[in-house]
Amino acid sequence: MLVSWSSGKDSAWALHTLRGDGIEVAGLLTTMNEEAARVSIQGVRRELLLAQADALGLPVWEVPLPAPCPIEEYERRMDQAIERALSEGITHIAYGDLFLEDVRAYREEMLAPTGIEPLFPIWCG
Repeated sequence: MLVSWSSGKDSAWALHTLRGDGIEVAGLLTTMNEEAARVSIQGVRRELLLAQADALGLPVWEVPLPAPCPIEEYERRMDQAIERALSEGITHIAYGDLFLEDVRAYREEMLAPTGIEPLFPIWCG
């Protein structure tokens, strides 16, 4: 399993919840602004991301993105990450989403044809 990692509290809580349930996590899937070397959502510097991953004992699966990033390019690059995940036996990706139903529906729709199951361990909806 991978955890979609924004470097923020929600992804950290999702990881904590999974580990508390005894679920093994293989890595942190993170989109990065390739020019700024920062996590796309939170703007966290790559150095801090790597320090977080080191403290957690997990590898980072970086998905570099241009800025701005058209949705077609985002989806193409995420498809490459999903192909890698499948080739490495990953069956689930967990997200720290709390309540945005449209975001959850998008993630479910994008993963549906891949066979990878999305999980939402801290979903409040």
